[in-house]
Amino acid sequence: MINALPPRVFVNFRGEDLRDNFISHLETAFRDGGVNYFTDNLLRPGINLQTLFKEIEDSDIALAVFSKRYSKSHWCLDELVKIMERVEQNKLQVIPIFFKVRVEDVKKQTGDFERNLLGGDRREKPDMPKWEKALRSVTKIKGLNSDKCRNESELIIDIVQRLKNGVEKNISPSTSASLSCNPDTVIEQPHKDLPPYGIEKRLNQLQGKLFLDFNCAASRIVGVVGMPGIGKTSLATAYYNKWNYKVTIHKNIPSIRENSKSHGTVWLRNTLLNGQDFNEEADMFSKKVLYVLDDVSHVDQVKFLNTNREWIKGGSKIIITTRDKSSIQDIVDDIYVVPYLNDKEALQLFNSHAFVDQTISATGNFPNLSKSFVEYADGNPLALEELGKEIRGKEDVHWKARLATLPHICNQNILTGLRTSYDRLTCQQKDAFLDIACFFRSEEEDYVKCLLDDSKSCEAVRDLTEKYMICISAGRIEMHNLLCTLGKELGSSYKNSSGGRMWEHEETIETLRSVKEGKKKVRGIFLDTSKVSNGIALHTNTFVERFDQLNLRYLKIYDSLCPQQCDSDCKVNLPDELELPFQEIRYLHWLKFPLDKLPPDFNPNNLIDLRLPYSKVERVWESAKKAPRLKWVDLSYSTMLSDLTALSKAINLQRLNLEGCTNLSKLPREMKNMKSLVFINLKGCIMLSSLPAKLSLTSLKTLILSGCSKFVKFELNSENLEFLHLDGTAIESLPTSIQYFKKLVILNLKGCKKLESLPPYCLDKLKALEELILSGCGCEKLTRFPDIKENMENLQILLLDGTSIEEVPNILLQSGKFKDQVFCQQPLRMNSVSLLRRLCLSGNKKILSLGSSISQLYHLRWIHLKDCEKLESISTLPPNLQCLDAHNCISLKAVANPLALLIPTTQQVPSSFIFTNCEKLEHAAKNEIICCAHNKSRLLSEAFNRHSQGFASEALVGASFPGSEIPAWFSHRASGAELEPELPRHWSENGFVGIALCAVILFEDDKTRYNKLQVKCKCVFNNVETSPSNFDCRIGGLSETGDEGRTFKSTHVFIGYTNWLNVKKCQEGDCMMGCVPTKASIKFEVTDGSKEVRSCEIIKCGFSLVYESGSWEGSSRRENVSQGESVLLSLWRGINWFFKPSNYIATAKRDDNFTGKTSCTN
Repeated sequence: MINALPPRVFVNFRGEDLRDNFISHLETAFRDGGVNYFTDNLLRPGINLQTLFKEIEDSDIALAVFSKRYSKSHWCLDELVKIMERVEQNKLQVIPIFFKVRVEDVKKQTGDFERNLLGGDRREKPDMPKWEKALRSVTKIKGLNSDKCRNESELIIDIVQRLKNGVEKNISPSTSASLSCNPDTVIEQPHKDLPPYGIEKRLNQLQGKLFLDFNCAASRIVGVVGMPGIGKTSLATAYYNKWNYKVTIHKNIPSIRENSKSHGTVWLRNTLLNGQDFNEEADMFSKKVLYVLDDVSHVDQVKFLNTNREWIKGGSKIIITTRDKSSIQDIVDDIYVVPYLNDKEALQLFNSHAFVDQTISATGNFPNLSKSFVEYADGNPLALEELGKEIRGKEDVHWKARLATLPHICNQNILTGLRTSYDRLTCQQKDAFLDIACFFRSEEEDYVKCLLDDSKSCEAVRDLTEKYMICISAGRIEMHNLLCTLGKELGSSYKNSSGGRMWEHEETIETLRSVKEGKKKVRGIFLDTSKVSNGIALHTNTFVERFDQLNLRYLKIYDSLCPQQCDSDCKVNLPDELELPFQEIRYLHWLKFPLDKLPPDFNPNNLIDLRLPYSKVERVWESAKKAPRLKWVDLSYSTMLSDLTALSKAINLQRLNLEGCTNLSKLPREMKNMKSLVFINLKGCIMLSSLPAKLSLTSLKTLILSGCSKFVKFELNSENLEFLHLDGTAIESLPTSIQYFKKLVILNLKGCKKLESLPPYCLDKLKALEELILSGCGCEKLTRFPDIKENMENLQILLLDGTSIEEVPNILLQSGKFKDQVFCQQPLRMNSVSLLRRLCLSGNKKILSLGSSISQLYHLRWIHLKDCEKLESISTLPPNLQCLDAHNCISLKAVANPLALLIPTTQQVPSSFIFTNCEKLEHAAKNEIICCAHNKSRLLSEAFNRHSQGFASEALVGASFPGSEIPAWFSHRASGAELEPELPRHWSENGFVGIALCAVILFEDDKTRYNKLQVKCKCVFNNVETSPSNFDCRIGGLSETGDEGRTFKSTHVFIGYTNWLNVKKCQEGDCMMGCVPTKASIKFEVTDGSKEVRSCEIIKCGFSLVYESGSWEGSSRRENVSQGESVLLSLWRGINWFFKPSNYIATAKRDDNFTGKTSCTN
């Protein structure tokens, strides 16, 4: 053993402040702790500064103790300068101690520290810059603060421990034996380093769980959990290495599971006691501790912590790592789940192991290949490291080959780490894990629990979750790629107690075609027919001869590429009969099952899920059989199905899908016994005319009868029904009993062309109703919305397009003090009693106008009036309207003044007003449309500027209507699609809020239909002193769903307003340093979203600047404003007063006839 002197500690302090108290106590602690230190107390008086500098040079660590009057001593400051010089040369460590002084005062030389430093005149101190630099530098180093300690004694203990930690880090292993100055300090064995990628973030998160303050009154025990290979041990070790100097006793104890297996569950307790001179557990925690207890596998290993929790000294930290959360959840205060590495961290870690030369990682195919490996590893550090090592230095051909085998063949080092977790599982847990890995990954949690169908299946899923072998995400069971590969490798073995699992099509086909005798013990068979090229011919007894009858639970024959079955060929061919006598089968899914019924020996006693879509079954089985566990049945598009009585005893059925069963004419009477049914889909059952008489299904939530064209009578009792789809049926009316569907959310009657009436005073009883769809109910007898007595306050979507209803339904303000109120009498409230967001009246041939109460619908966003041929006028609209589509309203002449209520609380969403093909629209109406667009654009622009919502690629407000002229108030106009206006200097200052853009478009004929049309503008601002800046903006257009499209009968005007921020953004950079550009180039175009539309032409265009009202009044630049811009100023000035809330309310109270009318001079 080599005896070496311990590193020397130099103490820098101001003697008059601290010598006889704090420093004296510190020196005593140094002597007791065996610290080799130096203070100037050890020198005779009168020694010069150079001697102290020599002591600094001979030291390894320096303590800089800052007190309030420290800066009064030039010697202290000069010593500090010397210390920091040595620190910069990596020849000295420094630990700053802030004794009753703020760190900020030292760093910035403020408060008492500044006054003591300056003393007299600053110019008399030429060393001041050096002192200030040293003070700033030393405060960047993590130190100790007396304010964080309860008393001086604790601060001194922290200093001694910090020094001892620094000592241990600065000595070689050969000298470590001579430095164990405290018997409670344990020198740990080295641990594997945590990869640096993401370590700081995870350490900070763990510190947050543990509470960083070691001086707090409470102790903390935190569990670190996560899937195998995620870095639990490495993270806990990193925390231990960073903070163990804070405590007197610290230990990092690895491999507790293995040691407990060999020495019993009390091994950990005995290990903590041994060698510490502890007589009992109370002594074990009598001092502040930091323990890392790694790889705990059972609660018995750590339960002594819970028993003796009150003995653990405040400030202690105990970290327990485990793969099983349940083993510690009753012991710990909190749990930290180690997160996966993000994509960036994962790629860095993988590349560090996969490439000898990191520059190669960015060449050739390696970037994409690396990304694929990283995606498979999915943030698991162990997988990233091992896969990187496996292919390190190899050609990309080898990388591609290995990538193809990743889902099937696990890296052996990874397998070893994962297999440990698997081996700890019980038999039930292993079966559940293998079933999920091979068959049910990403399925719904409750569904999987049912299919596992074991008395302990729920417990198994819960246990696997707590062991991080699976996870539950959005209600589905997910599994990491690594664990899935492991599960498939293990699940394919027939040595499992539950049998093998077959999902590889080659193996399955080979087994089915085999002529060898012998039955395999198989738990499940999944055959993907999309991978079968020549088809498979099975014999009657194929399954009986090949597989154990008492073991098969899951049988699935499917097509992963085309579940909709565009290919009419059946790839699994059967004779006229099939033997399928499996007693334990839970899951039977056979796409295009070729027989007219399931075999007579098939026993559904344990069947849970039956799926036979696109089958040829005429009935499920020959006669009714008991199926007490059957919950899901899917017979969709089984066009030969005519009899469903075989399921009449499936009383626990929950979901029944019969969509497209075109030969099914009736449902069994016994369906009334299916009290658990929550979902029935009868869409497209064109022979079905009614439901069983007096059918009552109390659990039913969804009923779909869409497209049942012969269905004439709806009768059902179901108090929990939420979604009712009767669209496309032949019903003539609804029963009054519908008022009892209190939970109904959607009522869909679209295309019920024979519907003559709706029951009065019933719909308003449906308090949960959000969507009412009557689109296409074109019966001439259905001329009015049913009478209601109560507000339909939750209704959000009302679709009445294609109906003959003569008046807009008044779903609002039907009772009480608001009845028949209009805006001037009752100001609009933000908490409007209606939540209606969308109203569609398109294609209505009878409505002449909108009701006045529509302005009260505060939440209304979309009004569709397309092809309302008799509509003559539009009343005042609500404030938050996002789109008014009045295309092809050929009788429309007038709009209200104002067109829309705009108040300061208007929601800030872009808006469009579409009046295309409204040929009779009067000049005043067009002016009001423009005026409304102006007003709303100002509000939106101010809101965008106020909240800095950034660049908008579309106009804030757009309007379109028939016309051939650019409005006269546009200050810059030109023929064609381009113009280059000259702008006044400083035009973007003093109230500038945005730009108005206008295009007149000539459509060549009225036969061309447009599904998508976009009018775009590109603005480029030029200045000889700066580089050009530009932005693009969509000022109008349409996006039509379906194939019909729209036609345009004449030339049309499209106007759009873009906000100030769009212009401001394009001026960033050089333009901000001087004058803004005074030249602009504006170019318009019409596209279909991808290319220019040739069947129309932009014949005129316009551009104008938009300002707030009155912002240029009295300005010396007033003469630069054009006439058109002056008109805009008048406009803003005229409406500015109206938009002040106080004036708005006062006016409403003062003038009962006030309509909010605003003039808009043209």
